Amino acid sequence: MTDLRNPNDHGTVAERYLARLREHGIRYLFGNAGTDFPPLIEALSRGDTGIEPVLVPHENVAVAMAYGHAMVTGQPQLVMVHVGLGTANALCGLFNAARQHVPLLLTAGRSPWLEHGRLGARNNYINWAQEMFDQSGMVRELVKWEYELRDPAQVEAVVDRALAAACSAPQGPAYLVLPREVLAAPALPRRDGGTGMQAPVRAGMPSAQDLDTAARWLAGAQRPLIITADTGRTREGFDALTALAHSRGIPVVQYRPRYLSLPCSSPSNAGYDPTRLLPEADLVLAIDVDVPWLPEHCAPQEGARVVHIGVDPLFMAYPIRGFRSDLSLQGDTASILQALQGATRGAPVDTAGWLDRATRAHRAAVAPARDEAKLTNRYVSRCIAEAMDERSVLINEYTFALEELRQETHGNYFGHSPAGGLGWGVGAAMGVRMARPDATVFAAVGDGTYMFSNPTPAHYVSAARGLPFITVIYNNRRWAAVHRATLSMYPDGAAAKSDKPVFATLEPEIAHERIVEACGGLGLRVDRAEQLPEAIARAVHAVRHEGRQAVINVLTDVSYTRTS
Repeated sequence: MTDLRNPNDHGTVAERYLARLREHGIRYLFGNAGTDFPPLIEALSRGDTGIEPVLVPHENVAVAMAYGHAMVTGQPQLVMVHVGLGTANALCGLFNAARQHVPLLLTAGRSPWLEHGRLGARNNYINWAQEMFDQSGMVRELVKWEYELRDPAQVEAVVDRALAAACSAPQGPAYLVLPREVLAAPALPRRDGGTGMQAPVRAGMPSAQDLDTAARWLAGAQRPLIITADTGRTREGFDALTALAHSRGIPVVQYRPRYLSLPCSSPSNAGYDPTRLLPEADLVLAIDVDVPWLPEHCAPQEGARVVHIGVDPLFMAYPIRGFRSDLSLQGDTASILQALQGATRGAPVDTAGWLDRATRAHRAAVAPARDEAKLTNRYVSRCIAEAMDERSVLINEYTFALEELRQETHGNYFGHSPAGGLGWGVGAAMGVRMARPDATVFAAVGDGTYMFSNPTPAHYVSAARGLPFITVIYNNRRWAAVHRATLSMYPDGAAAKSDKPVFATLEPEIAHERIVEACGGLGLRVDRAEQLPEAIARAVHAVRHEGRQAVINVLTDVSYTRTS
């Protein structure tokens, strides 16, 4: 540990690095260690740094946990992986975080520069083969900023820059490479020379002229429609969208939502598919939604006005995205929606008939005839929803039928990133559990996504860290998305006639519930519909009263029907 009595002892760069992170509010280091970690391990071992190491024996799980924690707290999280190899393992999760604007600082060691000599130089045969000409090239397209720490004098400035980039609007991941020789070197006296912490850039507001135009269009619309995926990212966004929709009588479609953006019981809730309503709307507000409709299935009517709203309304990180926008309002979503509500207050509202017609189909869909005879996605989702209370959180990776969702408040539902990097849900559930120790967290995953989640390291971390949660596997023994894609192109082809489609059949059946038992958890198998409510009740009891994680392997019907 640094000798504070010695004015010439400034510690190591690794110690200074951790201290600066702590000054920024970082509390956890999610990591899967390698031979590049010794200076950090030594620094963490020499005293209380204020940063808790979280050992996660697979990078995909580590990134998912950090993602989940950042998702519910809004605070940036720190991950470290082993050189280029660990970075490669982290790419799937990094892709998810990039497309979903999650603030992460992904760090990695690198092969030592020096082949012999001072502390930190190469001392293992792998140090030669693991070096890359451009390690950061793997991630450059997915991060907002990348850099390699080059000199001990840079350490504070580099940390400051990385976190300012990750937290500036639109938020996202940053990548920092940490050479072993630099981390092991003695730290230099701290002289910032006028540099220092940088306040991240917050989202602003569009021009008054553009806001006035949008308000006039909204006041004059007879059939307005809101389509969103991410407005509920913040409580302010949830409240502002709900207030605007209610004050103007606007139906809201949450298309492939990653967050709940208004109460499920809201009179404006028009469901989860814009196909039926979009061709009728005369004004479309596409709010925080990267794909507001599928061009092959539907489109706005020719005379309709389309307004895109959000911190990045045109999604400029996407190589191609051609959705029509007659007006683009860039800025803080909640503030924009509040401004539109204020500007239209007092304007006549004549949308009651449209709102009733727009929401009628959804109201009918959420109250179907009960059918406990089959293990359909709808039935499994209904059983989960009935077991949830106000402290429950649902992590949905593709499979939960949203028509069964019953949440009324912000922050209790989270869906997968639009990037679709599989294996996110289980790790994210543990990250949420870390941030909300009193929550009962459900992860709804398919059998394929469960395999992608690296279940052995994930369940190990749950047991080691005391993070019990419930995984419900919708096990249809199929890659349904793969077969749906094939059917969409070849509806009458050979694959359509096969009982076991090529590259879409996950058989023989796997006893997924047994993996968690190796980590002291509760594993349950359900193959009859009447068993499911009791199985979920047992799992909830295990989590809440026994401190044990639980996996329910539900052998659902083989179906290729797309869920909401």
